[in-house]
Amino acid sequence: MSRFLVSKCICHSREFSEIKEYAKENNFSSVEELQAQDFCGCGCGLCIPYIDLMLETGETAFEPGAYYKKKSTKGMPSEDR
Repeated sequence: MSRFLVSKCICHSREFSEIKEYAKENNFSSVEELQAQDFCGCGCGLCIPYIDLMLETGETAFEPGAYYKKKSTKGMPSEDR
């Protein structure tokens, strides 16, 4: 496990916990809704996969590459992961 975690949108300097609360308050369930409000994910875009994962899981801090690792194991039998 990495000692560094991805936990914020760097371009907007917003922690995922803040983004999660904002999404909940506004009944947003997608990155596109957050982007339409210019709240996050509108700069470099590096946070977008993590915001997707946050909206899906409710977690607010991730190992680097967590989204891509999850995608690559999706559909694999659990014993192969």
